[in-house]
Amino acid sequence: MSLRVVLVDDDRRFRTTARRALEAEGVEVVAEVASGKDALAAVQDCYPDVVLIDVRMPGVDGMEVARRLQGKVGATAILISTLDPDHGRLLAEGLAAGYIPKDELSLAAITELLGR
Repeated sequence: MSLRVVLVDDDRRFRTTARRALEAEGVEVVAEVASGKDALAAVQDCYPDVVLIDVRMPGVDGMEVARRLQGKVGATAILISTLDPDHGRLLAEGLAAGYIPKDELSLAAITELLGR
């Protein structure tokens, strides 16, 4: 059974590249959205295992999406960004399963955070 992921980022080019890379590793990207508001709807509609959320987005940002997902059964939030890894991990602490720099996004990085 593959890992089901919702990919949330306001940069269409990044979403396209990340989707291709993750799918090449066997990840099932069940939704790809550009906003925090759309992320919450996609989680409700698609029942993903993981939600990869860009930290910085206009409107409802990644931090707020992660907050709203806390306590929801099934969807594990992981923050992604180009932020310094130490800063990203501090932002994720207590809010998400962890942080992955965008240039290190992979199935291995996701499963490591999930403890699989």
